[in-house]
Amino acid sequence: MALLIAASAAGLKAGCLWIAGDALSYGWSLDNATALLSTPDNADVFTGTVYLKGGQDFKFLTTPDFGNEEYGAAPDAALVDGRIDIAKGKNDEGYGKLRVTEDANYLISVDTRTLTAYIAKSVYQVKPVNLCSLFLVGDATPNGWDVMKGTPLYQDNELPYCFAASGIELVPGSFKIATVLKGAGTFSPEYWYFRNAENSDKIALNQEGDLQWSISAADKYSVSVNLDTEAISISKDVATGIGSLASEDADAVAEYYTLAGIRVENPHGGVFVRRCGATVTKLVVR
Repeated sequence: MALLIAASAAGLKAGCLWIAGDALSYGWSLDNATALLSTPDNADVFTGTVYLKGGQDFKFLTTPDFGNEEYGAAPDAALVDGRIDIAKGKNDEGYGKLRVTEDANYLISVDTRTLTAYIAKSVYQVKPVNLCSLFLVGDATPNGWDVMKGTPLYQDNELPYCFAASGIELVPGSFKIATVLKGAGTFSPEYWYFRNAENSDKIALNQEGDLQWSISAADKYSVSVNLDTEAISISKDVATGIGSLASEDADAVAEYYTLAGIRVENPHGGVFVRRCGATVTKLVVR
């Protein structure tokens, strides 16, 4: 899998939009709430794929606590062709709850600048997707053991069980992987993926022993995780290729990629990255 999205050395505390509600597998428990992520090139747009129950309420939160700025449906707004106007407020005031009509995995994109959201059934429906982000945490990572500043791995919108990032500046030390941020702050093993005791190229959820992955040399790394196969890949970045986003001729033809860096010729029905010369932008294609 090619890697495209570069991790921010400062972490993504401000780049998370938590989703909670009866429509989610974890309900209103913010300890278990997964987060939609924005990317360094567009801090206003948050995306992710997650399973939603039809006819049940949900909303978006800017922090994993109630009572702060939140987003829901704008007054009298309805979900039409996957699009809905949203509004912000606090304590369930200034907006309404969001709903979908049927149980399914949904690709969600929320633009907090234009106050619009796209919520459409994902192309992937093999099994429910309950996480739309993962986070590297440890003394090898840019923000150490500060869980709320964990280094994000971005979800692939076509293969939502795959997560990846490149350009991660790791130093000698170790790390493990948080499934969610607030719950992981308790350091309870149930919220963490560990190095599999029998195979370091595999992850293990809620494993005893606090086994972690070790980094021996400071460098920029690419990390990818496949929750379906439980595989993890950790490799040093190369100087060229997609991960580096090297400058190109300003007259270059536009190219399109999934969030995990897979090139596509005719993007449709999802969130993609457009590269034209040295310019990289993120867009939603209906």
